[in-house]
Amino acid sequence: MKQYSLRKRLVVGTWLLLIVALLPPYLYFDKTLRRDVLLEAKARAAENVDTTYWLLREHQAFPSYQSLNSWVTEMSRRTGIRITYIVGGRVMADSDVPYERLTTLEDHAGRPEVVLAQAGTLGTDVRFSATLGKDLIYAARKVDGIAGLDPGTLRLALPLSVVHDRLDRMEKGLVWAFLFSLLASGALGLLVTRPLLRGIETMAMAAQAIGQGEFGRRIRDIPGRELRPLAHAINGMAHNIEQHLHQLNEQKGRLEAVFNGMHEGVMVLDAAGRIESMNHALTAMFTGIGNKLGATPLEATMKPELQRMVDEMLVAPDPRGASMQTDLGEGRAFEISLVPFRDASGQRMVLVFHDTSEREKLERIRRDFVANVSHELKTPLTSIKGYAETLLEAPPSSRDQMSAFLRTILKNANHMTKMVNSLLVLARSEHKGEKVALTGVDAAEVLRQTVRELEPVAAQKEIVLENGVGAAPLLVLADRDGLVEVFRNLLDNAIKYSPARTRVAVSATAADGRVTLCVSDQGPGIPEKSRERIFERFYRLDRDGDGAKNGSAGLGLAICRRIVMSHGGDIWVESPLDAATRTGAAFFVMLLAPRPEDEASNGEVADSGEGVGMAAVPDAAADGFHASDAQAAPDAQATAAASGVPDEPAGTPRKA
Repeated sequence: MKQYSLRKRLVVGTWLLLIVALLPPYLYFDKTLRRDVLLEAKARAAENVDTTYWLLREHQAFPSYQSLNSWVTEMSRRTGIRITYIVGGRVMADSDVPYERLTTLEDHAGRPEVVLAQAGTLGTDVRFSATLGKDLIYAARKVDGIAGLDPGTLRLALPLSVVHDRLDRMEKGLVWAFLFSLLASGALGLLVTRPLLRGIETMAMAAQAIGQGEFGRRIRDIPGRELRPLAHAINGMAHNIEQHLHQLNEQKGRLEAVFNGMHEGVMVLDAAGRIESMNHALTAMFTGIGNKLGATPLEATMKPELQRMVDEMLVAPDPRGASMQTDLGEGRAFEISLVPFRDASGQRMVLVFHDTSEREKLERIRRDFVANVSHELKTPLTSIKGYAETLLEAPPSSRDQMSAFLRTILKNANHMTKMVNSLLVLARSEHKGEKVALTGVDAAEVLRQTVRELEPVAAQKEIVLENGVGAAPLLVLADRDGLVEVFRNLLDNAIKYSPARTRVAVSATAADGRVTLCVSDQGPGIPEKSRERIFERFYRLDRDGDGAKNGSAGLGLAICRRIVMSHGGDIWVESPLDAATRTGAAFFVMLLAPRPEDEASNGEVADSGEGVGMAAVPDAAADGFHASDAQAAPDAQATAAASGVPDEPAGTPRKA
C-alpha cells in the first residue's frame, strides 16, 4: 500500500474538512439565491405588467392592432421586455414578432399564465420559448376594453438569461472564494506543520541512530507537548539499552577471558553442526584449525567418529552429554566432551577437548617404573635368595667356593643398594621446596679431574680422552659434588659404549652469561625416537644384549637431568654426529655463569624449586645411552659407603 507523508495527510485532511464545512452552505445558499432571484424576477415581471397596463389605459384609443403592435415594439425596445397582447388565444400584437407574421403564431389560449390571467389572477410561468429559442419569465393579466382594444390578456416576458447571468456571477464568486480558501488552508497547513514535521524527522533520525547502535544519542528538541511522552520513552529506551549493552559487554569480556583462558580446547557448533567459534587453546592444539570457522568437526579434526556422534546428537529429540577418547598420533591423546544445548536457533553443541597426553604419558611412565623397579629388584633378590639357600642347605666344602658365593651375594646386594639410593636421590630432587647451595665452581678444573680419574678405564679400550677445555678457569654457578657426578656419568657412559681405539672429546663454550659443556663420542649413536626418552628413569636402549650384560637400571641420565635442572641449567643430546655412518653422540650441559651479586652472596642457599642436595648424592648408575641400558658408576665401593652399606672386601668383583 502506498504510504503518504504526514504533511500531505494534514493538508488533504484540512481540505476535506473545508469541503465538508463549506459545501453544504454553498449548496444551500445557491438554491436559496436561485429561488429568491427567480421570485424577484417574477415580481418585477408583475410590476412591469401593471405598469404596461396603466400605460395602455392612459393611452388614447389605438386605431388598429397594427398601431398597437408598433407601440409595444417601441416599448420593448426601451424596456427590454417582450410585450404580447392576446385576444381569445390569438396573438394580436407582439413586440418581438412582425405584425405580418402574427397570424403564423400558434394559439396561446392554453398557456398557463394566460389561463391564470383569464381567471382573474396574475399569471406567471417560466419556460422555454420556441419562438425566441430561450428561457423566459412570463407574467399576464386580464384587460377589459381599454385604449379601444378588445378584451384580452396583456402578457410580458422577461428573458431568464439575465437572471442566470446574475446567478452565474454569484456562483463564480463563491467558487473562487472556495478555491482561495483551499489554497490558503493548504499553504497555512504546510507552514504550520513544518516545525512539527521537522521535529518529528529529528525524533525519527535519533530513533534510527539509536537503532543503529548510537545508544548515547538523545532527543533534545521536542516539537510539541503531545510528542513529549514519546520522546521521553525513546530517550529512556536508549538509556536502558546503553546500560544493558554495557553490562553485556562486561559479561562478554569476562566470558571471553574465561573462554580463552581455559587450558581445555572449546569448540562451539551452530544448529547446522558447523564450527561457530573456538578458543585459543583449541587453535594451539590443532594446527590450522583457526581457519576452519564454518567447517564441520570432521573437516577440522579428520575424526569420523567425532562427526558421527555430533550428527546423532543434533538430530536426537532429547540429547544428553557424552564423551569419547581419541588419539591424534604423535603421542597426543584427547578426551572430548560433547555438551548439547538449545537456543532460539535450534539444537547446538559445545565440544570440550581435554588434552590427556601428559596424563597418559605419566600413566605409562608409572607403569614402566613399577615394572622396571619390580624387575630390577627381583633379579638380584632371586640371585641372593638362591645363593643363600644353597649355603644353608648344602654348604660348599671348599672355602674358595663359599667365598665366591658370598661375593655374588654381596655384589647383588650392592647393586640393589645403588638402585635404591638412586631412587631416593630422584625422589628428593622432585620434592618441591628442596634447596641446593650454588656457588662459583671452576667447571674446567672439574672436567680435568674427571678426565684424569677415567683415563685408566679409557686406556683399557685404547680410547683417547681429548680435553679441549684448556687451563683457563671456567666458572659456573653450581654445586661441585653434583657437577662431578654429572661429568663422571657422561664420561663413563661415553667410554663404555664407544668402540675400541676411538676418541671421546670434552669441550666448552661461554657466551651471554651461559657456559655450555659438551661430551662427544664416536659410538653407535642414539635413535631419533629415543633422544628425549633416554633421560627418563629406567629407560634403556638394549642393543645386542648389552643391557643384561652391564646390569644397570637406567637411572644415570635421569639423575644427571635432575642435577642440571636443579642448577637452573639444561641438558640435551645431539645424534648422530656423522651423517654418513649414522654414528656418534654429543651430550651438552648448559649452566649459568655466576654474576657479581652471586659472588657477593657466595655460599647462600638458593631455592631452585626442584633441586637436590648434592652432598647426599651417591655414585649412581650411569645411563646406558648407546648400545645398551644405562650403567652404574665405576666406583661401587664409594656408592656403598655413601649409602651406609659396608665396603666390599678386597678382591670382590665390581660392575664394569
